[in-house]
Amino acid sequence: MNKMKSQTKKLLLLLLFLAILAAVLYFVPLDRPLTRLAFRLRSQKLLAYALVAAAASLSTISFQTVTENRFLTPSVLGMESLYVFLQTVYLFFVSKFLGSTGNPLLEFAAVLLIQCGFFFCLQPALKKLLQQGFVFILLICMALGTLFRSASTFLQVLMDPNEYDKLQGKLFPSFQRINSSILWPAAVLILLASAYLIRKNAILNVFHLDKKTATILGVEVEKEQQKLLWAIVLLTSAATAMVGPMLFFGFMMSNLTYLLVREYQHQRLFLTASLLGFIALVSGQFLVERVFQLQVNVSMVIELTGGLFFFYLLYKEAKR
Repeated sequence: MNKMKSQTKKLLLLLLFLAILAAVLYFVPLDRPLTRLAFRLRSQKLLAYALVAAAASLSTISFQTVTENRFLTPSVLGMESLYVFLQTVYLFFVSKFLGSTGNPLLEFAAVLLIQCGFFFCLQPALKKLLQQGFVFILLICMALGTLFRSASTFLQVLMDPNEYDKLQGKLFPSFQRINSSILWPAAVLILLASAYLIRKNAILNVFHLDKKTATILGVEVEKEQQKLLWAIVLLTSAATAMVGPMLFFGFMMSNLTYLLVREYQHQRLFLTASLLGFIALVSGQFLVERVFQLQVNVSMVIELTGGLFFFYLLYKEAKR
């Protein structure tokens, strides 16, 4: 056990060094002096990358622990499909009746409140479904996600082509075009939700064993599950609002962490996954801007790699 802890400590120190190195390489331009504007823009991007990495990693690992399934991500709750639907409805009606795109902070607050309201409306059914297991909850959420996607597609067909182009910019994840208007409100939300999940380290460690053991140890399983799901929903909503819907990023970081860290302590898993995510985003964006001259998109590479990694893990699990 001590040897495993020593390995984890060395891994964390290595990842911390790589994260600092990646941030310095991205922050300092090699061919021109660092201007005040470049300093401000890159500082905002680095902060956004750190927040997105932490939000995606903590929410995915916590969700996989609660559901006892390492192949599931918070996107199966339908929150990202709901985000797409809300953005479609917002832009469709704002462009038709108000003639402007509105205030980004107001839009963020409205979308976040509606997403939380949607999850709140599921609470009465959630209490009963938690007693039967997560399979029923996931089926219902997947059905609702299909409904939201269908409604979004219907409205997008009716939209003006110019407004449709604006919408597409919000619906595809972009780490080059960060929504800086909501950076600080999203940062506060992500930090609070992350701190809550870190405080719940002991509960998550018990959930890692199984629900029966947690019940025997005196944990109110259903109550704790609901609280954890609230934090997961907030993290997913805030990260999606900043960069757009991400399907495989959190999945890839969490499963890489499981391969590297052979421990169940969630605080260490959270830190490892967050550092991995930050390194991946910053180094990927560095290559996109400095090497490929913005000819490719980091999100496309992440989604492609994540999809291939997902099928690799499925094949490995089936073979086992």
